[in-house]
Amino acid sequence: ALNGDTLDFTVSADAVTVSGATVTSADVMTTNGVIHVIDAVLMPPADTPALPEGCDYLVGIDDTGYAFDHTSLEIAVGETVCWMWTDSGMAHNVAEIAEEGDTMRMIGGLYSGAAATTVDYRLTFDEDQTFNYVCEPHASMDMAGKVVVGSGVEVVPEPVVDEDTDATPGFASSLAIVSILGAVLIAQRRNNERSD
Repeated sequence: ALNGDTLDFTVSADAVTVSGATVTSADVMTTNGVIHVIDAVLMPPADTPALPEGCDYLVGIDDTGYAFDHTSLEIAVGETVCWMWTDSGMAHNVAEIAEEGDTMRMIGGLYSGAAATTVDYRLTFDEDQTFNYVCEPHASMDMAGKVVVGSGVEVVPEPVVDEDTDATPGFASSLAIVSILGAVLIAQRRNNERSD
């Protein structure tokens, strides 16, 4: 085919088919060649829609309206996932949950905002993690998804142990010197008072 697709021809005693469509008339002469008439319309495959600029992955709403069209993604660190839908039949949103299976939004978690029929929410994931999310209005119907970024396990840095103490170096020795000087001065003053 002209667009690079494959055409399957089948020849039998009864008919010739082209990608499942029967040839009804063969060798029809025209001014620019020969046409074979078939009893169906052959459609080229639909082009894969282009991703919006800035998006590495696109998540929308499936045909039922009660699920995301991609419920599980595995992406690399630094990639961007875009949740987008326009004029959907129902309002939806993206709300981070603490664990897979939760139905309540995680307080302080990532959030696209109140459910809406048109949403354009984009997240760039800059570290290994697993991002679990739900659509709040439909969470009880299991409208949820997850994005596994890199290894999927958040790297938690080891706590830095500060071996320095809050004690001021030399404080004890300074205090001792001041105490000794004070004792010497008091003793000297007493000696002076006795000699007078």
